[in-house]
Amino acid sequence: MKLKPKWMLLSSLFVVVLIIILVMTSGTDQTKKYPVTNKIQDEVGGEFLQTTLALQNVEGGTIAVQNGIPVPSFDRQERLSYSLNGTWKKKRFEADHDFSMRPRDAKWLAEIEENLPENMSDWEEMSLPLPENEIQGLETANSMETYEDGVWYSRTFKLDKDWDNKAITLKFLSVNYVADVWVNGEWVGYHEGGYTPFAFDITPFVTIDKTNDILIRVDNPPWGSREDIIPAQAGTDWFNYTGIIQDVFLEATEMSHIVRADLIPKEVDGSVEAKVVIENRSLNHDTVTLSGEIFEADRKSASYLSSPLATSIKGNKVDVLGIDDVEIELQPREIKVVTYDLKIIDPMLWSPDEPNLYVAELKLKGEKTEVKDSFSTQFGLRTVTTESSKILLNDQPVFLAGIGRHEEWPNYGRTSSWERIKDDLQQMANSNVNMVRTAHYPNHIDTYILLDRLGLMAMSEIPLWQFETTHYQIQEEKRLSDQMWREMIFSQFNRPSVILWSTQNESKDVLLRKEYNERVVKDLKENYNDGRLTTQSAAADHPGFNDISMEPLDVAGWTMYFGVFHGGTPYEGTRLFLRGAHEAWPNKPVLNTEFGHWSREDNAEADKQVEIYTHTLDALTEKSTVSPDGTVNENGYVAGIDFWLMYNWYVNHNQWIDTFGITHMDRKQDKPVASLIEEDYKRIMGDTKGIAKKEASLSRKTLYNEEEMITFNESSNEHEVEFPNNTDISKYHYMQIVLEDEDATDAFKIIIEDAQEKQFTYETYDILRRESHAIRIPLHHVKGIDLTDVTRIQIISQKERKINLKEIYVSVAGTD
Repeated sequence: MKLKPKWMLLSSLFVVVLIIILVMTSGTDQTKKYPVTNKIQDEVGGEFLQTTLALQNVEGGTIAVQNGIPVPSFDRQERLSYSLNGTWKKKRFEADHDFSMRPRDAKWLAEIEENLPENMSDWEEMSLPLPENEIQGLETANSMETYEDGVWYSRTFKLDKDWDNKAITLKFLSVNYVADVWVNGEWVGYHEGGYTPFAFDITPFVTIDKTNDILIRVDNPPWGSREDIIPAQAGTDWFNYTGIIQDVFLEATEMSHIVRADLIPKEVDGSVEAKVVIENRSLNHDTVTLSGEIFEADRKSASYLSSPLATSIKGNKVDVLGIDDVEIELQPREIKVVTYDLKIIDPMLWSPDEPNLYVAELKLKGEKTEVKDSFSTQFGLRTVTTESSKILLNDQPVFLAGIGRHEEWPNYGRTSSWERIKDDLQQMANSNVNMVRTAHYPNHIDTYILLDRLGLMAMSEIPLWQFETTHYQIQEEKRLSDQMWREMIFSQFNRPSVILWSTQNESKDVLLRKEYNERVVKDLKENYNDGRLTTQSAAADHPGFNDISMEPLDVAGWTMYFGVFHGGTPYEGTRLFLRGAHEAWPNKPVLNTEFGHWSREDNAEADKQVEIYTHTLDALTEKSTVSPDGTVNENGYVAGIDFWLMYNWYVNHNQWIDTFGITHMDRKQDKPVASLIEEDYKRIMGDTKGIAKKEASLSRKTLYNEEEMITFNESSNEHEVEFPNNTDISKYHYMQIVLEDEDATDAFKIIIEDAQEKQFTYETYDILRRESHAIRIPLHHVKGIDLTDVTRIQIISQKERKINLKEIYVSVAGTD
């Protein structure tokens, strides 16, 4: 690549100044730039690299602007497009990370462009997207090369005459970590952050019917080397891939075009607010007419699970009120928002048991009624709200039975494809989950399109992993965390599967975390409210259930590793924490965002993984808000669980792989816990997919109370309760034995016997001293006896105890 002449350098400088002005002058932007303190400035080695996304007031509403253009939709369209996936040239270089993280001012640009690569004859060829890290494809430490440094990428492309006089947008779905982009020698902009998509207007820089070249400088500073990057910790618990990770493509539209359409379901009656962003990139006035139609998605379409295109699943047209044509006057370079208040007649709601979807198709017509642009997006009608301690989906309580998933494969790293994503999610659906936590970062956009179509709910999070005080202090000023939050939301806006936005994972500074949560939640609710719920994934031991950072959030979420990483035991510790969490936040649903245990690479601790899973699950599901038969548990406050994790994955230190997965990285070898999860999740959700379908019916049945007679054998410390034949408890989920003990907390044995004198023995957990305590026996653990004909229950302690047996009852849900 040749060095640029002076007039081209001046053009690039103008672009720099223009971007900075746009960011600094955006009307309603909440990311006010605070003066950089000397202390933090010294810690990170200079001024911060500025964020590139801001909010701006335009006629009709508030929009997100990045790199001088409205943030576009990244949904694939039936538009003129050019995939830049394929063969590129690349060369590694030792990056000056301080230089890479400096503001993109005129001095920086002049310095970098004095040293742009010229001779690329010795560069290697590489098929992109794919991590720069060398890949061996093995489930073992060091299978992925640790490479956290710089890479140059280059390739050429040629556009035919169909691209002439078009607005041309260059779209990246993920580059890690800082990317600077040149087209035909012109610097077009930069992006920081490796997990969210971004775009540039390259209309002024491309040529038609001639060869164009694109040059990209990527720098991936090592995690732990700086405190101003996200994630920042050296010990971050996933792999730091370098390079062009996901798809890159060009998209052409007319100068006046539809940028995006954000559809927000308002009520279950079919009410939808649709905000359509229109942009005129030309220097000429234009008059256009916006029209729209809504179609059912055809779930039987051959394209339903084979194509991300919304148009490929379009079915019958539906009746809609409020979607009249709108004539729009566009001044040169003007952006406008058109808002429709729609009402879909006879709406079909999206839910895990019926993932009904719609396709919105919008068109811009010119003065001669020719279609200038078309835009389509899939969406679903569903509402998600809270009511006291319950999460409501379409006004019905729902229990989230989830598993987390890292976006990673041993032969591809984090680089995704439609087929790989689909295979993963179908395998997860076969494990009877109804929710997927998409790890600690936004996944490929196709993940959420497929989640929509498969009927799986999702919790999406930005990669603020175990932030310390300094990290929050830096982000109070830099606001990259806020930008990532916005990028995540705008890239997944129309996905009904996404019901929860998560602000962070296991960060420690509670006061600054609360301020951060307040800031991003306020930004969402006031500026681009999409009707979803907010939560976080706090660590149960930092600081505990009295965590004031939960206050701004809709759902109180914690990772819970009792008996693994913090105190207590899996059952008692989890149970007591949940009780405390509910008492601290009685009007918020409680969400478990992680629980589990490693198996080790040789599966030496597979049994321990099963043990931790079983005991923790018992504690978590006692207070679930929806019972397996679809009845609402009025005493419940645990609205969801999330086992950690579906597949083993690579960790950044590379000394071992993480073996929390229920399945190995090849997606073929299940661990013993996998079949248990499949069975338990099926039992937990029954035929309802976790959604409450009816009012409580069975509820509770008393088998014994302290007013009745009981046989007590003092020499053996054995309490015995006898029942008449045909005592049927098979339709209940728990047997609960309420007792008190003045002196001891030790566990004891409970024997349940049927009419055929077959017995099942259950060893209880420890009890609480001097407190009326309900021992819960999950009846799905009871094997080998006939629960339709229970005749006797024995309670046997191992030493003399003053047990006061108060009541025995069976119930469909855990009660106090």
